Amino acid sequence: MSEQGDWVLIGLDENTARRQGIPARMPVPRGEFEGLADKGLSIDAARKWIKDFLTNSEPGKSGVWRKQNSTLVSQFEAFLDKAPVWERAQKAFGERDYEKAISALKRIVTMDPDDHAARLNLASAQANMGDHPAALKSFQAIRKTFQGDADYHVAVGQVHLAMQKKDAALDEMVLALEAKPDCQPALDAMVQLGVLVPIYENPRDAASLVYVRSDAVLEYLTGQWDAAPRDGAFYLEQLAYHERENRHDVALAAAERAVAAAEGASVERAQLARIAALRALGRLDEALAAAQAYAKDAPSSSGAWVELAKCLAQAGRGEEAPAAIERALEGDPGDLAALSLRFWPSDPADIQKVNEAIPALAAFVAAHPESAGARRSLARAELVAGRIDDALAGFASAVALAPEDDDLRAEYWSELGKQQRYPDIIADAAKLSDLAKRDWKLRWNEAEAYAALGKNIEARAAFSAINFDESLHVDVRRRAKRAVKTMDETPPVVT
Repeated sequence: MSEQGDWVLIGLDENTARRQGIPARMPVPRGEFEGLADKGLSIDAARKWIKDFLTNSEPGKSGVWRKQNSTLVSQFEAFLDKAPVWERAQKAFGERDYEKAISALKRIVTMDPDDHAARLNLASAQANMGDHPAALKSFQAIRKTFQGDADYHVAVGQVHLAMQKKDAALDEMVLALEAKPDCQPALDAMVQLGVLVPIYENPRDAASLVYVRSDAVLEYLTGQWDAAPRDGAFYLEQLAYHERENRHDVALAAAERAVAAAEGASVERAQLARIAALRALGRLDEALAAAQAYAKDAPSSSGAWVELAKCLAQAGRGEEAPAAIERALEGDPGDLAALSLRFWPSDPADIQKVNEAIPALAAFVAAHPESAGARRSLARAELVAGRIDDALAGFASAVALAPEDDDLRAEYWSELGKQQRYPDIIADAAKLSDLAKRDWKLRWNEAEAYAALGKNIEARAAFSAINFDESLHVDVRRRAKRAVKTMDETPPVVT
């Protein structure tokens, strides 16, 4: 630091100066010097002070001083001359005109090779233009300056990803996380690379999100589970969550613990999930043995016979599966999985084959008029065949047979919504006195119906109630929050 009359010339860390694209020595008015540490040095203030110093200070007006400090004066003048070019570059970025941005930034780099802020932006513009080799070259030219900066390493890593250099990308993301352990873009990239997996330790708590090595998820979670006593309900919740995420090894571990801890009807859910997980993992001999054992222990469980049928088919013993399916339907004519195996084609979207299956399914429904599940399966087939009115009438009949089945009613409302029959949803919802206590999918369909009808107050209230319901999975609550935000940004249009 040196004093020049009413001015103080301070020295900046050279790396910091290059990062910000400012001279490493800066003139600061003596009156501003004391507060500089608290306020920081902005680019606008730097330009103002340099211009004032060169124009009005005694040293700046002195030819002798200028000659003795010619290099510094050149840096000051170059810094001022860059200002309009920086404005053009920023305007081009704002307009996503990266070609113009590149042109302006190259001009700045020529004027001031030590302006690494310009080089960083140049690399970003080149990456946005798809010129990844050029972007990588520009990034590498300033690596020493930005080493240890999380955003820099993420940007370089993204370029490597675009060039299919996954190992190099991974190295950069690791450096980003070392610099900033909660760097979300780096975490997201590691997930994209398959190295990390986002896991909710508690699916209802957003704060429980952790990132775990993809090859150590089961090890991590079992360690967490062992850390405190857990009941059957806990393992059933974990089971459902990891089933949805297709983490079959974790689902199997949760199912086995649930079998040991659960009671009553929960045991069946756990046993069936265990068999399904074994099948999904390709452990067919174990799955088949478990299915046979459970069907013997719980012969009235239609789910047990369905799992046995699936195991037989997957094990190459498909000729034995129909008998198991029949046993399932004897126990529960409305078992949707059994009905699908018995009547539906292997491709449920094949309109012709579904049409061909409808008569036999309709006959089964006629033979079991009290089965909501059978009527539901027929309604689904009618949807595939394009018989919309018949399908909706079928869903309504099924709901009348099983008014407490929220999953069934939610499917019915969803299909009504697809046909823009929103008043029918609202009318049916009005019949339920305890909708706030029912399945979230019902509340979601009601909210969407209100929004589609332009009833924003009611829709916002319904979505907000879902968002604040701490019993729901955090992803559901986030969807509800986004729905409210979308409504605020784009009012619904009634069509």
